[in-house]
Amino acid sequence: MNAKLFLHKSARYVSCALKYAAAALAAPLVRKKDSGGLWLISERGVDARDNAYYLFKYITEKHKDVNIAYVISKDSPDRARVEALGKVIDYGSFRHFLALAVSKVKISTHIMGYTPYIDFFVRADKMGLVKGKKIFLQHGIIKDNLTYLYNDNVNIDLFVTSAKPEYEYIKKNFGYPDGVVRMIGLCRYDDLYKIPSPSRKILVMPTWRYNLTGADKKTFTESEYYKTFSSLLASKRLQSILERYGYELMFYPHMEMQKFIDCFKSGGRISVKSFKDCTVQELLINSDVLITDFSSVFFDYAYMEKPMIFYQFDEKSFRENHYGEGYFSYKTDAFGKVVYTEDDVLDELQTILENGARVSEEYLDRINGFFTLRDTRNCERNFAAIKEIADRGERV
Repeated sequence: MNAKLFLHKSARYVSCALKYAAAALAAPLVRKKDSGGLWLISERGVDARDNAYYLFKYITEKHKDVNIAYVISKDSPDRARVEALGKVIDYGSFRHFLALAVSKVKISTHIMGYTPYIDFFVRADKMGLVKGKKIFLQHGIIKDNLTYLYNDNVNIDLFVTSAKPEYEYIKKNFGYPDGVVRMIGLCRYDDLYKIPSPSRKILVMPTWRYNLTGADKKTFTESEYYKTFSSLLASKRLQSILERYGYELMFYPHMEMQKFIDCFKSGGRISVKSFKDCTVQELLINSDVLITDFSSVFFDYAYMEKPMIFYQFDEKSFRENHYGEGYFSYKTDAFGKVVYTEDDVLDELQTILENGARVSEEYLDRINGFFTLRDTRNCERNFAAIKEIADRGERV
């Protein structure tokens, strides 16, 4: 870590510590006025388009007696969406620190996503300084060996899972007490359980790369990751396929890669989508074919029974530098064809479009075997589980 980054991080730590200490001192006075107990909910403090948003919407519509507040930044493009539903707290404000100190239940899609500074509060939580019930809604379905989510590293009262293989893997390997890991489904899946209308759009949505964290633009544009996807987008053969079958293609860089979005070029039937343009949910619903790499977003696509291609050009380095493989093997479990070259991607895409953008029986069988819990009651189950935990005096 360079000196400038170290000083910046140290200053944030000190600022957080002082504000949280002041909030803790004021907390008893606030609790006296609020006998109902506050539920604090968020995603990453800057967005409202994932499981936390859908659960917040459900609670504010179906359980108006619950005192719940959504944490989101003032300048978030999603701010108006949550303000229309209920109580909102400005991300990073002193009121945010105060709400963190007094809240009875803390809910987020990311570990400590309801805090003003995740790094600081992960450490503070290990020291027992973050009180209340902690609910991990999850950002997606876990398929890899994510050691940072082991019970030794985080304190969680509810760990949401959505499929039997995921549930069994986490329960067996992550070290949580009985009752913490539950298979109750991702809240956003309530909106996916329907037959989507054909859109004649293809979605390319790769995940990020750990080795590009903190990279500048020069480093990024020299990476294999950038060269691979920019080559695909610039492919004349791809344009020809799109024109032949009457499709458009949308490229959506991962949240961690959005800062480099101007490095990717739109043109012809190809458009590059930003975080401000649309939500991931909208892109998934309004497309017919997904091209991804290792992103767990493919589970959402499989839930809707739509075809996909896995472009794993850097499989070896991904496993070495990013996430180790868990229970899910792409070679035997994937819901679409795994390919390693651009030509193979385009060959498979052409085959899928030629067949009317339908999932083959082989992959449909895998999807149905994986998802044994599929309905529109995910928010209902999540709320019931959280309410049960909130009503207890002790940790699960």
